[in-house]
Amino acid sequence: MRAQHCKRPLRTQLVVACFAAVSGLALALGANKPAVADEQLTLVKQTDVGGKGLGAFDISFVDPRLQLYILADRTNASVDMLDSGDGSFIDRVGSLCPPGNPAPHLCFQGVVLNADGTANNNLSGPDGDLIVQNKEIWAGDGDSRIKVIDLATRSFVTTISTGGKFRVDEMAYDSRDHLLAAANNADTPPFITVFDTNAKTIKAQLVFQKGSSNANVDAQNGIEQAQWSPTTGLFYVSVPQVGSDPSIGGVSIIDPHTSSVIGTFLVKNCTPTGLAVGPHNEALLGCSAAFGTPATTQTVIINLKSSDLDEVDGAVVARIPIGGSDEVWYDRGTQHYYLGARSNTDAQGKPAPILGSIDAVTHKLDPSPPSSTSSHSVAADQKTHLVFLPVGLVPASSTTPDPNNPCPMTGCIAVYKAMGEGEQMAQEHGH
Repeated sequence: MRAQHCKRPLRTQLVVACFAAVSGLALALGANKPAVADEQLTLVKQTDVGGKGLGAFDISFVDPRLQLYILADRTNASVDMLDSGDGSFIDRVGSLCPPGNPAPHLCFQGVVLNADGTANNNLSGPDGDLIVQNKEIWAGDGDSRIKVIDLATRSFVTTISTGGKFRVDEMAYDSRDHLLAAANNADTPPFITVFDTNAKTIKAQLVFQKGSSNANVDAQNGIEQAQWSPTTGLFYVSVPQVGSDPSIGGVSIIDPHTSSVIGTFLVKNCTPTGLAVGPHNEALLGCSAAFGTPATTQTVIINLKSSDLDEVDGAVVARIPIGGSDEVWYDRGTQHYYLGARSNTDAQGKPAPILGSIDAVTHKLDPSPPSSTSSHSVAADQKTHLVFLPVGLVPASSTTPDPNNPCPMTGCIAVYKAMGEGEQMAQEHGH
């Protein structure tokens, strides 16, 4: 059932045009500002998305120009929209596909169940999502299709099949060339589809398999989060396992002009899933698992300009003691990385899920609030300094402890405010 909320217009292209020059200058200046010292993340709101509540979800994204947060909500078979200025719920777009998923596929798969009643993530959707040119949502679905949504009308425009068997997951947008790279991470072998977002057509597909003509990467455990760097003009995609050794993963580099992989940074003991491009030609890898000792997992930061493509860990510039992450995010406004580290563990190897906060300049782990075991998705608004962390409801049949879940009955989107020490003290004293 669709939540009953009055529609209101999103920030329009006209507003963006009026302030583009000013905001561009502000962002340019902000990129050179020092990171906020000892940043604090304070929970300021818990947003109920209505409908059936929030149980199963996937990737989230923020467009700061539109002041818009979106979330792939599988429970309601929709893309949910929040105002990233105040965290309020705006609307949702989408509905559950009818049995048989007939054309024109203007719907989402929702939560698809296996025969034993468990969720089949590879067939469920929506999955990856982002906003293209401040006017369209591109969302991957479990039927191996991209679903394009017009933000002005909040309705589907078209669908594009990637030809795979399973979901279209995480994606990245090259705003310079108007290209989008999306991963079919659950297919064997996994592959990247490069779309022309203007023509809404497929430009190329890169198969992550040893010997393939345009990738030649032996990805034995899928592929994960993709990013595009405006500095290098290249796509990057995290690869949890490269080759037969499960302790070796990497980040593959894709040239959007040749639609080919031109190299892979190799890392050890990380199993990269999350990927976020930060300042100084660096990128943070959210590591999803631990190998050997210590029992806690890690987060790795690499130098994207490194020439050490043949040496394992040759590009690594920092390691931070936090792991178990899925989606990770870089916020230019605070110069911090945020991590949906739901599988993080403490020094004794016990579950310790947190919303990770890492200073992108000093590589220091800042105070990171405890989170839910369901919170694997994260995004932030660089202008309002709000950080969005979806939290899933706890099913009545669940036997897994989730003591830090702020909304176990319905699920919600937890909204945090990033504040420096001075701001934190002023708030505590009522100023």
